Amino acid sequence: MWYKSSGPGDFEEPIAFDGSRMSKEEDSIWFRPTLLQDSGLYACVIRNSTYCMKVSISLTVGENDTGLCYNSKMKYFEKAELSKSKEISCRDIEDFLLPTREPEILWYKECRTKSWRHSIVFKRDTLLIREVREDDIGNYTCELKYGGFVVRRTTELTVTGNQKSSILHLQ
Repeated sequence: MWYKSSGPGDFEEPIAFDGSRMSKEEDSIWFRPTLLQDSGLYACVIRNSTYCMKVSISLTVGENDTGLCYNSKMKYFEKAELSKSKEISCRDIEDFLLPTREPEILWYKECRTKSWRHSIVFKRDTLLIREVREDDIGNYTCELKYGGFVVRRTTELTVTGNQKSSILHLQ
């Protein structure tokens, strides 16, 4: 049984699944699509005659920032070193992948399609930068279509100098 409360101290209300926008599938709740009012605390209670267990999770739903394809408070962060290679993964998409098909993932930088240089390679759910440059700094968004919906994940990449070259300049 699943319950929802709006915050700490609120009474939990059992969830009535309508089967269309919200559904219960095995041990998960699916929202298709999520709405701002879906934010809150959710609890799953599993019980039988000798056992009872309650697991709680918090869900935060946010709108994209104005003019952007992501919410700046809901993104991942990665660091890369100049002239080294760096992989950026399209994270937490396992539940949206079909076992019989390769995912069709589109990548954007700063929410725009881009003409990628040859040293940037795409493989399955990963963007590989073979040799990181300063102009690689920015926000990378992967986009995956799932049914009639779009799933996006954004990673902010920061770039630091190469430690060896920094030591050489100091000597």
